[in-house]
Amino acid sequence: MTRGKHLKNSAQRRIAVISVVLIVFTALLMTLFSWLYYTRFTAESCTADANKFRETFSELESYIDYGSLKPSEGDVPKEEDVYENFRTYLKRLCAASGTEYIFMFHAKKDEGKIRYIMAVADDNEQDEIVRKERSYNTEVMIEDYSYINKALDGELAGPRRVSNEFGRVLTYYFPVYNNEGEITCITGIDFNVSEVSSRAMGYVIRMVALVTGVLTAVLIMLLIVLRKKIFKPLRNLAVQMNSFEPETEHVRLDLRSYYEIEEINNSFSKMSDDIAGYIVNIKAMEHERTQAAAELDIARRIQNGMVPLKCSHSGRGYDLYASACPAREVGGDFYDVFESGGRICAVIGDVSGKGIAAALFMAMAKNMIKNRLRSDLDPAAALNFANNELCAENPEGMFVTVFALVLDPSTGEVVFANGGHTRPLISGKDGSRFLSPDSGIALGLFEDSHIINEFTVLADGECITVYTDGVTEAVSVNKELFGEDRLQSEILPGSAEETARSVSDAVKRYSEGCEQSDDITLVSLRFTRSENFVSELLPCEMSSLGRMQSRLMELADGYENKRMIVLACEELLVNIVTYSGSEYIGMIMSREDDRLTVRFEDSGKPFDPLAEPPKEKDFDDYDTGGMGIKMALQLSDTRRYSYISGKNIINMTFLLS
Repeated sequence: MTRGKHLKNSAQRRIAVISVVLIVFTALLMTLFSWLYYTRFTAESCTADANKFRETFSELESYIDYGSLKPSEGDVPKEEDVYENFRTYLKRLCAASGTEYIFMFHAKKDEGKIRYIMAVADDNEQDEIVRKERSYNTEVMIEDYSYINKALDGELAGPRRVSNEFGRVLTYYFPVYNNEGEITCITGIDFNVSEVSSRAMGYVIRMVALVTGVLTAVLIMLLIVLRKKIFKPLRNLAVQMNSFEPETEHVRLDLRSYYEIEEINNSFSKMSDDIAGYIVNIKAMEHERTQAAAELDIARRIQNGMVPLKCSHSGRGYDLYASACPAREVGGDFYDVFESGGRICAVIGDVSGKGIAAALFMAMAKNMIKNRLRSDLDPAAALNFANNELCAENPEGMFVTVFALVLDPSTGEVVFANGGHTRPLISGKDGSRFLSPDSGIALGLFEDSHIINEFTVLADGECITVYTDGVTEAVSVNKELFGEDRLQSEILPGSAEETARSVSDAVKRYSEGCEQSDDITLVSLRFTRSENFVSELLPCEMSSLGRMQSRLMELADGYENKRMIVLACEELLVNIVTYSGSEYIGMIMSREDDRLTVRFEDSGKPFDPLAEPPKEKDFDDYDTGGMGIKMALQLSDTRRYSYISGKNIINMTFLLS
């Protein structure tokens, strides 16, 4: 907006215009009131003077016989000439009172004409004129005779406004009485309207000028005060506002104005300081946001490098499928699947927190668990080791829930350990069921977590699915959780990928229309038996030897060392029957090409026959079973003993060629 437009729209200019309009309006109003006063003043003033004349004539009634008043005949001394003396008296009275004309005449009711007795004027020249033109007994016709009739009725009549050759006048009529109280004549008085008006108008002009002058002076003083105390401070404040720079230090103006202007100045100063503070905070927040974005990008790259969004793999006896769906750019979930020593390992976890710190914590936990699990294939040992290491190096106080499992694809045995994670679900052609593992404790919270191993054996085609809480805690538009019951009803049997996709698709359908609130990660691992597979539950009796021998001979048929393998397994079975005290023995045997796997399980007292090699004995002492154990150690390619969930478990593999 240009300076001209600013001035045109300024409050100062508007107030000045309003002031001028107010002065003009006041002057006009005063003029109107003065005119009304002038009109009333003229009439009232003349009427008052007429009444005074009437009183004067009444006082002279006892001295002068107005009825016989006429010019003297002959030579009469001047001092004895009543007519002339009275006329002189009236002339002086006319001049003293400001009356223009005084005239006396005879009249009758409704006659329409008058006969002059005498007429005088205040001016000598005019007096000579009226002396001649209105001399004694001069008759004059009167158009408006109502005033004279009113005077003949004994009243003061007028004012009658008359414009004639003598000017504009106000005429009053009143009766003059004799001593008997009879009306002898009528007296008329002419007041010069111009003179009366000039006096009234002078008063009006003086009053209007006085009021206008006072009002103008007051308004000028008001404008000066307003300019000094309001307009100038406001202009200075506006200039400072227009030149405001958030990054420049603000200096408060010393306005010395009224309270309201000072409040505006104080508010602007406070606002300037607040804005400067906000700018500093915004810059700090922008820096933090940039830094956080960089951290998130680093965390995303770390996570994408370590946790692919999808993974599938299959081999003899198994197939697996894993997927991760972060809720945001960087998720807190992770998984890992790998093969070690002929067994399949799967790990899934959920890290607390977000950002690069959580990503680094996840990477550290994932690598610790993987390295330890790859070395000894012991899930509990791996989780306990990782927990102690994380507790020692965890300044941020973060933690991670983990579920780790190891599948033996030859037997379907799954050894698992739980670190505060959700419980897995096993599904197959006969339905689905939840495992109920020991809950354990999240890694990174407390040392000596004492996480334990547990196991289960999968039937042919059964699939174990582990997942994070983003699955069961998915929210619908009705604010209801997906839950474990819905998970169990929605999961479908099939391949590992089909099973996993049935879960992820169900969650997606359930939470359609809602923002994903948590990461969704799951791993499905399916076990499939080979054609040469035996799984039986035998009584813990010597009679079970024959059954074991026949099944083993069938699997090892065609191989030269089958009798030695049978002998070693017989000795182990006799050892279990003799010393375990168990009621049943679980036996699983499978053959893949030239590799034979044998697994024995009993619920007897803990005893590890493979812990120490047997001492050298005489031949006669080998009847206690030591020969069979020694043969088993010598013939087996791998052997493993574990005591899990109150069960002694021996796994051995033999090379048949």
